[in-house]
Amino acid sequence: MIKPSHILLGLCLIIFWGCSQKNNRIVHTPTQDSIQKYLALANLDTLDHHKRVAYNDKALSFIDLTKNDSLTREWLEKINYRYLKAGEYKKFINTINYFEEKVFEKNNRSGIAKFHKLKGLYFHFLKMNDSAYYHYIKAEYIFKSLGNRLEMAKMLLNKSYIQNNLNDYLGAELSAKKANYIFKKKKVYNLEYDSLILLGNVYQSIGEDDKSIKSYNTALSLVDKFNKTSEDCVKSTCLNNIGNVYREQNNYKLAILYFKKSLKEMSVCKKDKALLGILSNNLGYCYLKTNTLKSPLIFQSAKKTLDSLGIKNESAMSDIYLSEFYIKKEDSIRANLHAESALKLTKLSKASDFYLTALTNAGRINPKKAHIYIQEFKHINDSLLFKERTARNQYYKIQLETEEINQQKNNALKQRTIIVIIAFGLLLITLLLIIIFWQRLKQKELKVIQVQQKSNAEIYHLMLLQKDKEEAARESERKRISMELHDSVMNKLSSIRLNLSVIKKQHNDKTNHDFDKQVKDIFKVETEIRNITHNLNEKGLDQNFHFEKMLEEFIDEQNKFNRIAFSISVDQSIDWDVVSYIKKMNLYRIIQEACHNINKHSHASVATISIKKEAEKIKTTISDNGIGFNASNPNQGIGLHNIRFRVASLKGNLTITSTEKEKTILFVSIPLD
Repeated sequence: MIKPSHILLGLCLIIFWGCSQKNNRIVHTPTQDSIQKYLALANLDTLDHHKRVAYNDKALSFIDLTKNDSLTREWLEKINYRYLKAGEYKKFINTINYFEEKVFEKNNRSGIAKFHKLKGLYFHFLKMNDSAYYHYIKAEYIFKSLGNRLEMAKMLLNKSYIQNNLNDYLGAELSAKKANYIFKKKKVYNLEYDSLILLGNVYQSIGEDDKSIKSYNTALSLVDKFNKTSEDCVKSTCLNNIGNVYREQNNYKLAILYFKKSLKEMSVCKKDKALLGILSNNLGYCYLKTNTLKSPLIFQSAKKTLDSLGIKNESAMSDIYLSEFYIKKEDSIRANLHAESALKLTKLSKASDFYLTALTNAGRINPKKAHIYIQEFKHINDSLLFKERTARNQYYKIQLETEEINQQKNNALKQRTIIVIIAFGLLLITLLLIIIFWQRLKQKELKVIQVQQKSNAEIYHLMLLQKDKEEAARESERKRISMELHDSVMNKLSSIRLNLSVIKKQHNDKTNHDFDKQVKDIFKVETEIRNITHNLNEKGLDQNFHFEKMLEEFIDEQNKFNRIAFSISVDQSIDWDVVSYIKKMNLYRIIQEACHNINKHSHASVATISIKKEAEKIKTTISDNGIGFNASNPNQGIGLHNIRFRVASLKGNLTITSTEKEKTILFVSIPLD
């Protein structure tokens, strides 16, 4: 069966396998390169322990702990792993506090899960199982909610180690099976191996030997599938566990066979000296039970190896086997010495199971003290059972509370999801109803517009006819009035003026003076009437006036009386004769108003006007190099409001672009149709 030392080794393998699977981030700065370099050195098992710790310290010194970005959190996670691997628990506590602060500050759920994972491993190494279990549960549920099944499986495996130690075999089996299923599905062979070994231990503990051997054999078949060298002793461990099953069945011949196979694997396995000592104990015990052991050397050699490694509980087993050997040889003195040594070692190691075994052995070796050992056995066993029950209850309570919290969260999420779905459904239905209503409204509006357009066309045609008639009537009336004034009144006034001139010659000086004055007044009236008749005889504004010439005269007038240099360019492809009188006059007024604004406000030195025809539209651009203004300001002058009104009346578009202290561009687009 796997020993606690191997469980801790397995936990380390889980940690650092997970760490090695991360994609290395490509970095380019010297500081990040230095951190990567020192972290890589800190992870080299071939280096001295102190050097690896020093390299990890160096990597930490390069990290800017004031930052809280993903890269900083990643570095801190790796540094924490390496401190755990090196057994530097005080340094781990310092760095895990930085990591905890940063992941909770950002509410980074993946980071929070990793924090709980690291804390769980830390407490597991210190054999503080209740705290370890609590953090494993937290990490498991967060990884599950994130969909990270591999990390969730690792937490399940770690939980099962604790459950197995507490003799909660049902819980340990369930957790290990769940983990094994995920590892198998994802083809993570080394972790699948660890879960199978643990399942074998559980089945062995509850007496299901066939299942136990099957688990160990399945684990053995996986060894060649994952990257483990013969020095890692995984085959030897597995064979030793199978041998232990047969040993507990008192099938010592088969047990010896598997222990020898394990020792054969150990011939190329230099790494795990502890396993060599345990194997020697197991093989020697089988020889002892089959009465084929002639010498205690095998136990003495195992004890020497285990003592050198400081593994007190397994060294105590060597003493127990030696006491049995010597009692068979009827050497009670040596038997008692080794029995007492086993008691001391198991007490020092604080390994309760081993201590109970040592008490049982001591009572059998020394009947005189048997009653003392029996009382101690009963006291320790009762205390141990109570602790186990209390711990199991505590762990179930932790799991139950965690499950309740997560269930509440899930229920809240489900309720929120249902509310969101209902709200979204209602919103969608409302939106569909609005769209249907809007479509119907649009169809009605389109029909109304079509009728209105037809009516407008008819009205417009009638208005044109009416306007032509009115204009003809006005023209006729102007000519009539002009003719009446010219032919009647003018002639009469001229005749009176001539008559007065004749009369003048027949009177004295005073009368002549009065006549002259009257003649001059009549001449003035005559001139005024002539001007009126001339104006009446002309149309108010000829609708066929030359638009380009009118614009050029306006620009010449601007350049004559202002300091700003105005220029204008007109597209010669525009046929102004087909452009309506209304459009030309409005366009002229727009240009006039814009030039007025430039003169008044712009402080410009140059202003340009461009009129072009594009896509059945007249596009006019008026720009200056002045100081500009805030075009988005709602409080604009009457001039701009007039321009906007004129453009809107022509169903055109107006765009004003102005950069303060630089320039202003006014763009007008008017449709030809």
